[in-house]
Parts: sequence; C-alpha cells; structure tokens
Amino acid sequence: MLNKDINSRFEDWLLNPHETLDFEVKRWLDLTDPEAQGLVAKALIALENHGGGFLLFGYLEDADKRLVPDPARPLSLESYLTDAINAIVKKRAEPSFHVETTLQAHPETGEHYPLVRVSGRSRVPVRADSSTPNGTLKQHVYYVRAPGPESRAPVTAAEWDFLIRRAVMNQREEIVAVLRAFVPQPGELAYAVTPEDKKLADFILASRQEWERLNASLPADHAARIEHGNFEFASRLIGGPKEVEFKTVLTSIEGARRYTGWPMFVALHQEATRPQVINDGLQAWLAEATYPDVGHADFWRIDRDGNFFVLRGLQEDSVDTHKGMGNPGKLFEATLPIWRLGEYLLRVVELGEKVIEGGEFDVLVRCRWTGLKGRALFVHNNRRYIPAYKSADDTVETTGQFPKQVIRDRFADVIKALTAPLYERFELFQPPDEMYSEELGQMTKGNF
Repeated sequence: MLNKDINSRFEDWLLNPHETLDFEVKRWLDLTDPEAQGLVAKALIALENHGGGFLLFGYLEDADKRLVPDPARPLSLESYLTDAINAIVKKRAEPSFHVETTLQAHPETGEHYPLVRVSGRSRVPVRADSSTPNGTLKQHVYYVRAPGPESRAPVTAAEWDFLIRRAVMNQREEIVAVLRAFVPQPGELAYAVTPEDKKLADFILASRQEWERLNASLPADHAARIEHGNFEFASRLIGGPKEVEFKTVLTSIEGARRYTGWPMFVALHQEATRPQVINDGLQAWLAEATYPDVGHADFWRIDRDGNFFVLRGLQEDSVDTHKGMGNPGKLFEATLPIWRLGEYLLRVVELGEKVIEGGEFDVLVRCRWTGLKGRALFVHNNRRYIPAYKSADDTVETTGQFPKQVIRDRFADVIKALTAPLYERFELFQPPDEMYSEELGQMTKGNF
C-alpha cells in the first residue's frame, strides 16, 4: 500500500485530475485485449524511463477536454491489481520492472480507482519487448514521456540524452562511491554568508510571523495546530535577473516530479488550501486539508524576488500512530531531515532553473528545527539502527550558500553540511556517510 501522504494527496488528484509528464490517465480498458495491454505497457515503460510516476485508470476526456470519471466501470477491478499489471510489464517490457497498484476511493462518490505507481529505478533504458497486432506497442522501441503530455519514442538528441542520463543516475551510488575519495569534505562547501542574507532574513521573519498568526487562529484541539515542534527551510536565488511569474511557478510546481508522497510546495485545489497571491507572494496553508494533521499542515510562500519558505510540523507529532508516530514531543525520526531537506533543495533548484535567466545561480539556504529538547532519535522503518540519543537543545539553525551545480553533483555532501549540526545536538551523533547517500538514493528513486 502507498503511504498516508499519497492517500491524502490523491484525493485532490481525483477531484482535479490533469496529466503531467509523471502522471498519466487512462479510461477503463479490457485488459485481456492485446491492444489495451500494449497501451498500458507503453505508458508504464514511458513513466519508468522518465524516472517514475503514476498511471490512473477510470477517467476520460469530456467535450470540454476535462478529465471526468469514465461511466463504463467494470464489475471487477481484479485485472488492474498489482499482480495483473506486473504480468503485462513482464510480458511486454525488457528489462522488466516492478509496479504497485493501490485502489483509491473518490472523496465524493466513494468509488475506487486504480493508481499504479512506477518507481523509475531501472539501471538501463527500458524498451518494448513485443508488438501488438495493430501497432499500439512496437517491439524494440524505447518509450519516453514527452510534452503534450504523451508517451512516444524519443525523437531529439535532448530526449535521448535525458533517457540515458536517467539510467546513469540510477547507478549514481556506485559512481559516487568511486569518486568520494577525491571529493573535499562537506565543511569546504559552506560559503560565507553574503549581504543577500539580510534580504532572506527579512523574508523569513515576515513569513514566520504570518504562519504564527494563522496557526494561532486554529482551535486548541485542531489536529493541524502545531505546538510541539516544526522545521522550516528558506532560500534565496542569487544569480542573473529573476522573472518570477506566479502562474509559471504554480504550473511548474504542479508538473514537477514528486520525490515523496507529500512533496515540498504542495499545491492542493481544495477551496481552503488553494495557493493564493497574498501580499505580493504566492502563498498556501494546508492546515484545513480534508485529513489535517501537523505533519501535513504546510505553510509555504514564494515571492517575486526569488525567496522561498516552507514550514511544516514534525511528522513524529502527527495524529497518525503508524510506526512510532503520534507521540508528540518525544521522538525525532533520524532519516526525515535528510529526505525533507533533500527534496526541498531539489525543488528550489528546479524552480530556479525556470525563473533565473541563463539558469546559473547560487542558492542561499537557511534551515531551522524547533521543539527538539528531550526528543529521542529513532527510525520508523527499522532499516537502520540508531541509538535513542536525546537532544538537550531546543532549536538548531544552519546556513550555507551553494552553486546550483554543486547541489546537483555533490548532493549528499551538501545535505550533510546542512544537517550535521542538527544531529550533533543528539549527544554528538554523527551519521555515517552511507546514511546520507542511501536515504537520498531512496528518495530520488521515489521509493516511498
């Protein structure tokens, strides 16, 4: 099953579905038909070669080109479940890869719709291993996702380059392990803070005060009222001229790759949570989402000057008691800072490439964790052992300035430079280097 983050966010997808490069939609199909199997295999191969994504069944376009529920619902959804879809992949794709189906209930009708998650972890490009009689799927073709969006064979050098690079990136851990001996230590990455920091500090203060006002407006017993602790990440793009148009930013956020089920700068379209322009900044507050809790009560803000701010309650304090969560103020999940900060920096870099002329820039970053005093480290999925070290300090702040390419090329080292002071507060805990590389590897593979 997909995690609670996906379950929460998928409700918004069902209410307002729209196709993107990593989200494709199909009507109900007869999956015993070879052409229908070819259509599904083509979509899944393209998503795998894209680096992962989702395929939703049960919607079609109406006369106004809107995606609406397909009335031709089958009596059984068995042919859409994980084993059946994987059988199609095994028969039609080379190399084969694993996908996972979950059935999601429409928030208004209660009807279930199959959502297929594609991880995008293949270490080589995937091609079709057979053809269908009418040519829906063609043997030996490497399908990719292309603007439109559509699934087709790559036709430009840039599309082939992306396909090959994606496969190489899935081998990045081995490559980095070879090069690590030649890479400077993380401390060498932290640039001296520039005068730009004053502009970022002012933006952070204003954003934090606005969140404090909103959070205080919630009833004392509200599930999304953050009281025990939170983290905030803020950054400023330093480089060429900025052309920050809020519509472009929002479109980029909605179409961006999802590294986790509840990514940074979540854009929900429910009335109470829809992003709005407030005080000349694009702003969203998700405390009034359908399933509120502190771990999803994001407040985020982006202004026209290239400043970004995200604040979220600690997931450890969530009302969800799954896997050690739901014990407010007592625990601190040791891997989440790596995932959350890693995803945040990737998203800021992706947005920066959209708004900075020339695409070259530095990212000035400030991180802050609060409510740490007395919390003990733990790992929710038991994938690694970490002693239950406790923090005697309540707040930790870190800062750094990094060229965009350093963030991309030395990702784990940048995250280590910004989080090492946080972990140090827990009885001088020092995570091993492989913890950073392994957790970020899991995150960028969409393994959530």
